Amino acid sequence: MRGIDGLRVLVTGAAGGIGAACVERLVADGARVAAADLRPPEPTVAELSLAADVTEADACERLVAEAAAGLGGLDALLLAAGIHWNGPTHEMPPDAFRAVLETSVLGTFLVCRAALPGFVEQGAGRIVTLGSTASLGGAPALAAYSAAKGAVLNLTRSIAVEYARAGVRANCLCPGSTDTPLLRRLMAERDSPDAFRDRHPIGRFAEPEEIAATAAFLLSDEASFFVGSTVVVDGGFTAA
Repeated sequence: MRGIDGLRVLVTGAAGGIGAACVERLVADGARVAAADLRPPEPTVAELSLAADVTEADACERLVAEAAAGLGGLDALLLAAGIHWNGPTHEMPPDAFRAVLETSVLGTFLVCRAALPGFVEQGAGRIVTLGSTASLGGAPALAAYSAAKGAVLNLTRSIAVEYARAGVRANCLCPGSTDTPLLRRLMAERDSPDAFRDRHPIGRFAEPEEIAATAAFLLSDEASFFVGSTVVVDGGFTAA
């Protein structure tokens, strides 16, 4: 895809699942990648492996600075850091609700806040945030996750319309159920996991590589007119 080769990208939530798949796809397409998580992702094909708690403002400032220094600049963000809490809403501890929102929403905000001045100064920047089909509707037993992903979507839209004329493109990628260790744990807790899978018109869950391919497209020059878009990749789940 045009515009990926040489692109300097910081990926958060890069230690596994969709984030790790995005790192691998971007590197395969020629991007220069800084991969970040709570602990430095290892092993990784990324040029840099960094650690940061994205819920801490100072840590996010350091993370963006380290990525820019190590890559010789920064052109793009792919923000995949997130956690969940599964269970009845009335049983959810307030601290768990707070942690889910802080990781997904505050973390997305803080990394963007740290990177946006540099993007504005250079007149260009690309941001892909990770929402979910839960950004678009309720998710039983995942109230905090749904609230967080809905907020990520509208945060991304706000950044998009605020900074578009400064040359920054921000879009929210909303995957459906994807075959990651997290999904496997969630499915193990369901009474009939096959029934949930079969609710997808395509008849299966996504592979992380399929989501990563869409993320790479959104960061590429091919997506030059995508601004504030909600890009749903869910095998027909929300259309059914």
